Amino acid sequence: MQAAFVGRHREVAGLRAAVLSAAGGAGRLVLIDGPAGIGKSRLADRTVELAAECGMRVGRGFAVDDAGMPALWPWLRLIRDIPELAESLSADPSDGPTMDIAARRFRMFAAVADALEQLAEPAGLALILEDLHWADRSSLLLLRYIAAELPRLRLLVVTTARDPATAVYLEQVPWLLRMPHTRSMALSGLSIEEIRYWLDQACPTPGRADVDRLYTRTGGNPLYIRLVIESDSGTAGSDVASLDPMSHPGFRRLALVQVDRLDPASRAVLGAASVLGERIEPELLRLVVGADVDAALDAAIGAGVVRQLDDGEFTFAHALIRDAVYAELVPSERMALHRAAAELLAVHADGNPAAAGPIATHWHKASGRDAGVNCAYWAGMAAAAARASLADDEAIRFQQWVIDGIGRITPAATLAELWLDLARSEFAAGRIDDSVAHSVRAGELADQADRPDLIGAAGLVVTDITTPRVMASVDRLCVNALRQLSPDADTALRARLLAQRSVSAADMAECERARELSATALVEAERSNDPDALLDAIHARHLSLSAPVYLAERRVLADRAIDIGSRAQQPLAQLWGHLWTTDAGFQLGDLGMVDRSLDQIEQVADSRRLPVARWHLYRLRATRATLVGDLAAAADSDAAAHALALRIGDYSLIGLHYAFRGQFCVMQGYLDAAEIAEHLDAFGFAPNIPLVRVYSPMLHALAGDMAEARAGFEEFRTLPDTLEVGPRWLGLLYLIGVVAVLLEDRDTADRVYRVLGVADDYYMGDGSGAVFCAGSIARPIADLARTAGRNDTAIDHYRHAIDMDARIGARPFLALGRLGLAGALLDRGTEADLREARTAATRAAQEFRLLGLDYRLRSADTLLADIDRAGRSANPLTARETEVAELVASGFSNRHIAERLVLSERTVETHVRSVLGKLGVQNRTEIAIWMLRHRA
Repeated sequence: MQAAFVGRHREVAGLRAAVLSAAGGAGRLVLIDGPAGIGKSRLADRTVELAAECGMRVGRGFAVDDAGMPALWPWLRLIRDIPELAESLSADPSDGPTMDIAARRFRMFAAVADALEQLAEPAGLALILEDLHWADRSSLLLLRYIAAELPRLRLLVVTTARDPATAVYLEQVPWLLRMPHTRSMALSGLSIEEIRYWLDQACPTPGRADVDRLYTRTGGNPLYIRLVIESDSGTAGSDVASLDPMSHPGFRRLALVQVDRLDPASRAVLGAASVLGERIEPELLRLVVGADVDAALDAAIGAGVVRQLDDGEFTFAHALIRDAVYAELVPSERMALHRAAAELLAVHADGNPAAAGPIATHWHKASGRDAGVNCAYWAGMAAAAARASLADDEAIRFQQWVIDGIGRITPAATLAELWLDLARSEFAAGRIDDSVAHSVRAGELADQADRPDLIGAAGLVVTDITTPRVMASVDRLCVNALRQLSPDADTALRARLLAQRSVSAADMAECERARELSATALVEAERSNDPDALLDAIHARHLSLSAPVYLAERRVLADRAIDIGSRAQQPLAQLWGHLWTTDAGFQLGDLGMVDRSLDQIEQVADSRRLPVARWHLYRLRATRATLVGDLAAAADSDAAAHALALRIGDYSLIGLHYAFRGQFCVMQGYLDAAEIAEHLDAFGFAPNIPLVRVYSPMLHALAGDMAEARAGFEEFRTLPDTLEVGPRWLGLLYLIGVVAVLLEDRDTADRVYRVLGVADDYYMGDGSGAVFCAGSIARPIADLARTAGRNDTAIDHYRHAIDMDARIGARPFLALGRLGLAGALLDRGTEADLREARTAATRAAQEFRLLGLDYRLRSADTLLADIDRAGRSANPLTARETEVAELVASGFSNRHIAERLVLSERTVETHVRSVLGKLGVQNRTEIAIWMLRHRA
């Protein structure tokens, strides 16, 4: 019996709006979630109807509750409805061994997106992806990639997921919800009124169940209500509101009402089918039970327990029915059925890697002493297939089963290699804590086996993670391996371990130790002549020298990295040297060098098709465009970088978008208070280091919340006195200085000035990555000097900054320098200063107006008004009186002044008396002294 479509008016309206929007060219993503049986599939069916009404083509795919499910299965099932997707989904995206996992995945995703774009024209396309709470990580990452492309496509994507969902699904949901074209529909139970309407349609007789009681006992869950209505007794089991209904025998009995009507033979067939999965394969089922499967399926269809799909396949009518049937099996019977299924599938596997996952899954749940060994054998094959499909989470599950199955009978060295493989998969999947723990376990086993090479391999699994606890664990592995490795053995491994230790030291702000370790790593790498070891050592050395004073050595390292990059196997080998050269170009103010390096980075991005290279290109273009005042181009490049970071799924890349935006807000002088939460949420994913934490008081200060800014800034006020010169030194000092200026914190500004003041011949940049280049360092140094009360020194720094920024056409920062100079000159206040201040402020205002920096323009206009008031206060004389006073100061008599200005002598006398009165002086000598003082 098909249940009535009850309620959901708001959801259906939302789906209709999404269909119309997608058909009109503005794609939409709709996420439908809720507990089992709540009506997600019914809404998916309604979406199909709505799309068909608009003439849109529809494809449906689904995930299944089966550990052997191949990667991208929900998307692969779309091929039944949309066969044109087969090529892009089945093509191997690999381009040889040097392509990393992210690049291979990205190429496949791009191919799918291109195919969908073509298929969606001209009438539109709707994709229904169901049961994504069971989906693999690759499927969800592809969904995220496609979702980012939706605004420009005639494509609607509707997904369903059960609540509670898996961690793999929940990890992706925040990124999907942040996209403005995403709509979330969290379904809850039907209301009492809706249940009453349903009962009126289904049970018109006076003896129908009490609505209030039914609502209380089912929580309004449509499936539960339907099962109650369709049961003979019309009563429901107790306490069905739990997140795991199968844990309640009463509900299992409710879910099994229709099953109980079947004969024992049919129930036995369904029991075996529940072991095999939610989708029923009659041939396999026939081999497992050796019974009349066709008759049993016919009876189950008649009872509403099983339904036949349009493609001829069979499935349980609902996942909860399958779960209930499975839960009712006696454990020994269940394990025996799993064993039978595993043995049968193994016989028919015929070397097909796709069969390994289901076989391993059945052995994992099977009975028998040999089940563990057999599970490990097939799980090893399944793990290899999962890795080849970039399905890291599935690989992890199978690798763990291998260890569980044969760990106790495997030599320590072999077991260490198994743990290493697991740790590498976990790191690729972003499960950092697990990866570190299992790297440590691998290191312990390698230590027992006297295999320092494996200890070293364990120390190289986790890279570029700056959490102190992680770095400490990794560093211990590296130290242990280096202690046991012979000085003459495997110099390449020694070099890479030393480089890893150097990077960890640099991230922990132990800059001097990082430089010592990187120097030793470079010596070892030279001995090995291994290009990858050399590149690791050069990378570590370059990072340890990330400060303005080491620019010359960093340029040499960049040239070496470019030379070695063509020979190294690392995917990003050809990129690093060009990135470092770009940084050097920014620091030197050599935009020609920057542009040549950007051309090289673009070539690497085009030839290697590496998404990270393309991201760096967008990021650096945004930096360069901002530097010269092309703010529209900067916004476009930053948006492109952010969109690409979302598709790649790297939190560090996403965070740098907000770092760029924060610095952009510093340049424009304000932050909309409504944006603070978004920025702070984004920085919540970043490492808990001072360079990240200082953004909080900076953002609050820019938004005008000075009390919150001062509270958050307290930890940074004395930090400049203790910072080691190295990575993040310049960036952190600069941001501390920015906040000190915003808060008018004279003491902290002076601390930063005394440390940073020696670097005023450079432009912003230190080699650690040009997130933002704010022009010459001399300008923020001048801001610090002025805030610290060193006004004359500030004026000198401002003039130097203006010369530097004018030389490279850094328009926004040139204008900021002129604005700062005007303010400092106003503070000093001589007449000559005020004239120069007016010129500087006027030119700054003109530039801010052209750049569209309205807040800075208002500041310039306010400063000009202050300068005018100061000018009037400094010289109360009229223009004619000033002329007379100048001549008096030069020693002219009244008669000579009258002849010089063609005035009567009496008029001159009147002007002199007025000058004496306005200046408050007694005689002509004091007039001369006053005029001399105000000429300075």
